[in-house]
Amino acid sequence: MYNTIWAYLWDLRDDGIPESVRYLRNEIGLDAISVATAYHTFQQVRPHRQGRKLLTGDAAAVYFRPDGRFYSDTVIQPHVAPLARDSNPLEELAEACSGQGMDLVSWTVCLHTSRLGQTYPRYAQQTAYGDNLGWILCPGEDEVRAYVTALCTDLAANYGVRRVELETCNYGGYGHSHYHTKDGVPLGTVGNYLYSLCFSAGCMARAEQRGIDAEGLRSWVIGQLDRVFASGRPLEGEIPSFVESHPELAAFQEMREDLVTSLIGRIKAESGAPEVSFLLMGDRWLAGIRPEKIAAECDLLGALVYTDNPAVVEERVTAALEQSRIEPRRLLVGLQAYYPCAPDAETLAAVFARARACGGEQFSFYNYGIMPRPNLDWIRRCVSS
Repeated sequence: MYNTIWAYLWDLRDDGIPESVRYLRNEIGLDAISVATAYHTFQQVRPHRQGRKLLTGDAAAVYFRPDGRFYSDTVIQPHVAPLARDSNPLEELAEACSGQGMDLVSWTVCLHTSRLGQTYPRYAQQTAYGDNLGWILCPGEDEVRAYVTALCTDLAANYGVRRVELETCNYGGYGHSHYHTKDGVPLGTVGNYLYSLCFSAGCMARAEQRGIDAEGLRSWVIGQLDRVFASGRPLEGEIPSFVESHPELAAFQEMREDLVTSLIGRIKAESGAPEVSFLLMGDRWLAGIRPEKIAAECDLLGALVYTDNPAVVEERVTAALEQSRIEPRRLLVGLQAYYPCAPDAETLAAVFARARACGGEQFSFYNYGIMPRPNLDWIRRCVSS
């Protein structure tokens, strides 16, 4: 087996990076730390801390010192978190891991970055109406693809990472935002899909290159949605049959899936990372994720199995393996090691055991700084079993 834990640099730093690495390696028995190197906004309750518990990250940022030579040809430039402006804790973590014989994984949130979406609005995803989904960059834009590749190359070149782990390296949909969404219109699943489609300049140009009437499709989507906004009644039907019944839309959807898949392949080919993994967070329609295609472009796929029910673990792990058509050794199973998915040690042990029974060999536990301290010992019991 191979076991890692998702963690934030600020939690490791505040606990002492060398001390935290020694503890996680020697006491808990983990093989690696998967640390957030690029991350979205957050509010985190930190049970380990004395005194104040709530920490807010109000700007998406990178948590290391970028190497400028990798971004010299990119319009988009990384926004550096205050944590990494005067020092480089990722460098300290890399050295500490190396000293303990522990691997370092770069947990990299790629396109979910409201800071860059607002700084570079032309490269954010755009609805058919021209609304800017500023919380996520568009994988159809050349500059976005160049930036994400540069980011992963920088991390692989400078920090000795065993693996670059990609999160949201795909499209995003309407409804997940930096802001509190106010919405009184029931779009329905089909309507939400149509409103989430990206018609950025990059997507429009790529569609035209494929012989798709992108402007005609955009106008048609607007026509479909105008009826919903005017009547307050959702579009009926299910997404798969709806897409299949409209050939131009089906071709556009296929393009979206190819763009996500090829971006992951580009990162694998150009970054120099020993391994590239992709977290399956999202579906085919809104995210453009086709597990069986993506599996051919990277080393591992990650399935988040956050549940307290062993039967659900088996169902989700089996589904991930069937959909991606990979052998179990190439699937990383993500488990949440705290309430409500793990209210006690026995529950975590049960879901872990069921995942292993399904052939699981690689596991990652969420999340070092969020779980109460005793829960780390629950993880120790799992990995030593």
